[in-house]
Amino acid sequence: MNEPIIVLVGFTMAAVNSLQNMEEKYRVLIIEEPDIIRKRKIDSMIKKKDVIYDLMSFEYQTPYGADQLFSLLRHLNVISVAPAVEYATVCAARLAERFNLPGASYGASLILRDKSMLRKVTSAFGILNPASQNINSLIEAEKFMSERTGHVVLKPSNRQGSVGTVIVQDEKNLRDAWELSQVRDEGVMVPDREFISETLIEEFIKGDEYSVEALIINDKMVFSNVTQKILFPGLRPVEKGHIVPALIDTGLKNSLISQTEKVLESVGFQNGVVHCEWIDSGNGLYLVECAGRFAGDGIVELIERAYEYDLVKNYHRLLRKQIIESPPDVNKEWALVHFYGGDEGIVNNVEIKHDVLESLDCFNFSLTVSVGLKTHFPSSSWERLGSVMTLASSEEAIRHKALEVNKSVVISYEDL
Repeated sequence: MNEPIIVLVGFTMAAVNSLQNMEEKYRVLIIEEPDIIRKRKIDSMIKKKDVIYDLMSFEYQTPYGADQLFSLLRHLNVISVAPAVEYATVCAARLAERFNLPGASYGASLILRDKSMLRKVTSAFGILNPASQNINSLIEAEKFMSERTGHVVLKPSNRQGSVGTVIVQDEKNLRDAWELSQVRDEGVMVPDREFISETLIEEFIKGDEYSVEALIINDKMVFSNVTQKILFPGLRPVEKGHIVPALIDTGLKNSLISQTEKVLESVGFQNGVVHCEWIDSGNGLYLVECAGRFAGDGIVELIERAYEYDLVKNYHRLLRKQIIESPPDVNKEWALVHFYGGDEGIVNNVEIKHDVLESLDCFNFSLTVSVGLKTHFPSSSWERLGSVMTLASSEEAIRHKALEVNKSVVISYEDL
């Protein structure tokens, strides 16, 4: 029989490294868009990875791309299909179906990729959603906002990383917010061809934000975690940090998990991992969005360290139709990731407080900012300047570290 192959749709270095480092190693075929391969120089990035079977240049983010791929790959011994990025989830789900392998299901992946359709489907299932409308013009946005008393949110229907998402607090700021929301440049992360993306306008729900990460087998949740989200202040809801597990009571935790189960039932999600975001308004849990893939922002590593459970390994075992290891019921530690953000201006000094990092037992420290660089207050995840992680043995300790880690980097700017 041919060599067993894992198909990875889309590319992240983290996904490749995870597969490279697994004890039970299989060769990996990466499917990526030609423009992205070229712009990110993926060929050179994976050159020394012996886990790689091949890198296939293919426009998979197109209608029926997965069916074309199946025809091209059907001679291979494909044992699993996994999405590496948000934009790969639909193709991966359809390709898994064609190979008769476990996956999210094509129908569920289509709904999860379309925030507008997700609102309609989950609302019909009894899940709370903000009032929402697809719009094509500023005039439609003005009409929607004039009919409400609170803030609104503008966002694209199918983007990632908070790209194009703007909170509008006052009608007089709507025109500027509309223009900001239409700027959706993701650079090397997307193909050069036109990316069709509708705009949603929604009522702004004020409250604490959380996400639920879960492992699903045959439409049953076998592992779940609730993550607490920390945002940068201002009108762009970009994540400044995450705490795993969330510092909340058992009742709220159980409600978040049960509501996520309802979302998955409503869309017909079958197998894989999900990352489902919520706002606790104080009067109910409102769905923000739900993705049929691993969470970003280092949340997966936080989960694996906090629970001492290899979520990635067991996810891939699930996709290969193998038995997974029993997940733990509770965490052993608490974990935090903190993201560094800049201001508007030219950097004239960057001071890394190594004593602070050491006192907080930090790890995975990275910083991309340097003197002379022009920075912006983060308007999307791509504009953050670095991150760091830490662990703690108690809720009190992780709360303390979440406050203190802000002091670990000081960035100064030239006078205007």
